[in-house]
Amino acid sequence: MLRTTTLTAITLGLLSTSAFAADLPQEQAPVAYDQAVTYDTYDWTGAYVGGNVGWGFAGVDGKGTSVGALDDNNNGASVGVHGGYNFMVTPNIVVGAEADIQYNDINNKVGDSRFSSSWNSSVRGRAGYAVDRTLFYGTAGVAIAEFEAKDAGVKDSKTATGYTLGAGVEHALTDQLVTRVEYSYQDFGTQKFDLGSGPEKADLKENLVRAGLSYRF
Repeated sequence: MLRTTTLTAITLGLLSTSAFAADLPQEQAPVAYDQAVTYDTYDWTGAYVGGNVGWGFAGVDGKGTSVGALDDNNNGASVGVHGGYNFMVTPNIVVGAEADIQYNDINNKVGDSRFSSSWNSSVRGRAGYAVDRTLFYGTAGVAIAEFEAKDAGVKDSKTATGYTLGAGVEHALTDQLVTRVEYSYQDFGTQKFDLGSGPEKADLKENLVRAGLSYRF
């Protein structure tokens, strides 16, 4: 009987201890939360300068009695510099302005007549759509170019003003270095050259395809 009573007391004591322990505050394991993942979008805002090389195509469409080099298309290499500023309106929409100047080796000789364009320049607005480090854009503005015509030893030159339209794509290799490929159309309307025997007229256009590299500040 005593042994049974003793076992009963021990059992009741153990049960009481377990119940008391269960009532004590328990240390909770730390809850693991997923850390928010953030993505950095390339920032196109800022100034830049750069250089470019390409090929120019001059369309020369003679009017009236204009013949020879004043009625014949020609082409040649070009090299130039550019600079501008971009501003991100939204994470995808980019607007800006750019100016450039190109030195051309565009010239053509037909018989005694010769036509050449040694440089052109433009001031343009730009608007584009950015996909992180790649920017697709259109551009439009004012173009200026020098043209020279020569026939039978008499020459005349014009600094003509027209308009330009174009499009291109840029890609940021690093935060500072940006590559580009661009097409530009320039229209200078009808220009008149005085070559001694009377004025000769021609519609003048240029198409430029160029690749470049810019440094962003």
